[in-house]
Amino acid sequence: MTKNRLHLVIALAIGAVVVVGGFFLGVQPQLASAASNREQQQSIDSTNDTYRAELARLAAQSAKLPAMRREAAALERSVPSSANTSAFYKEVNSVAASTGVTVSGITTSWAAAYTPPAAASSGTTATDAASPSAASSSSPTAAATPSTPAVTAPVTNAQITASNFSTIAISIDVTGSFEQALAFTSGVQNGERLFLVNDIKSERAETSDGSTAGSSTGSGATTWTLSGFIYVLSNAASAQSSQASDGGTGSTTDAAADASSTTASQG
Repeated sequence: MTKNRLHLVIALAIGAVVVVGGFFLGVQPQLASAASNREQQQSIDSTNDTYRAELARLAAQSAKLPAMRREAAALERSVPSSANTSAFYKEVNSVAASTGVTVSGITTSWAAAYTPPAAASSGTTATDAASPSAASSSSPTAAATPSTPAVTAPVTNAQITASNFSTIAISIDVTGSFEQALAFTSGVQNGERLFLVNDIKSERAETSDGSTAGSSTGSGATTWTLSGFIYVLSNAASAQSSQASDGGTGSTTDAAADASSTTASQG
């Protein structure tokens, strides 16, 4: 091998080493960095997609916010965090004026701690009229004994307890016809303040001759007593304190007559 050829081989070998070294020292790190950048870009794009979806959800919720605030305000008026009985008396009087009844009295009890309703006993078990024993019974009524309907368990919520919920018993006396009393009952039960009527009694006034007033027309002066509950979203002690601040007793005005008034007495 001549000296020139040896120099050529050495030069080629050095060139190959330079190329390989340049690849590992220069090109390969750049390729690795580019691959890492692509992975980071994909991760960022995925995160951005998540953020865009969340922003779209929040924008949709924001559009519903005014309606949700109105609903929350209505619920607060329905079951307020204080007794606010005076506002309820005004509502009762407003309904009385629109239905034509005259409110003669409202009796309000002190707030009491909420007690979850207990499940009622189902009583006697249903009689199986198709059983062989019933069919062979000598009693003629054995097979015709009606079955006792199943008792539905009351619906309760574990978040509603005596520590955050209380009830106020209220009795309202109104005078008017049956139709007027029916309209009044519907009005107070569907008003802003939640009022659950659980009992209605009536008493017809008697005239001096012993006959019932207005009996000839069938629409005499009948007094109707509605008993039920309003509710407060606080414990009984706080509700009673707000009742005392509200005067303990309240007055309502018959808007229809614009003169007569009724007094709610604290029981």
